[in-house]
Amino acid sequence: MKKLIAFLLSVCMVSAFAVPAFADANSDYIAAVKAYQAQVAAKEAAYTAAVQAAAKQAQAKADADVAAVMAAGKAAQAKADAEVAAVIAAGKATQAAADQREAAYAGAVKAYQQQVAAKEAAYTAAVMAAAKQAQAKADADAAAIMAAAKAAQAQADANVAAVAAAGQAAQAAANQREAAYAAAVKAYQQQVAAKEAAYIAAVLGQ
Repeated sequence: MKKLIAFLLSVCMVSAFAVPAFADANSDYIAAVKAYQAQVAAKEAAYTAAVQAAAKQAQAKADADVAAVMAAGKAAQAKADAEVAAVIAAGKATQAAADQREAAYAGAVKAYQQQVAAKEAAYTAAVMAAAKQAQAKADADAAAIMAAAKAAQAQADANVAAVAAAGQAAQAAANQREAAYAAAVKAYQQQVAAKEAAYIAAVLGQ
């Protein structure tokens, strides 16, 4: 009986000392878990901040790249517009020069025709005067004078026809040059448009 009572007292004493020790160990474990959770939360917050900062930097770089590409596109467009404007201005200048040449040629032809008409009028007047003066002399002389007048008229008509033919040939050559120049301008504009389309396609492809 005494042995049983002693055993029970020993068990009670061991239990009394074990409960505080178990409670202290549990508290230390909870504190360690909380500390680990705090470390994990801090690492997650730092990682999230780093990811957000990297995303902002990447967005800023992408915005800068897009802005650079847009600026380059605008500069290329402005350059192409300037080149087209220069070609158009050159075409207008060439057309104006051609118009001036044609006007000068037409003026020269008209002046020549007026000279021919004046010469014909003077010659006709001289022939008529000579005819009137020679009318009394002889019909044969009058016929010779009329034949000479007709020959001179034919020569003058031939000269006028030759000048007119030369004018038409010059006009046709000028028209051919203008058509060739217009075709060259159109081909150049098509090349510029093709380059612009290729450049825009390349930019959009990036």
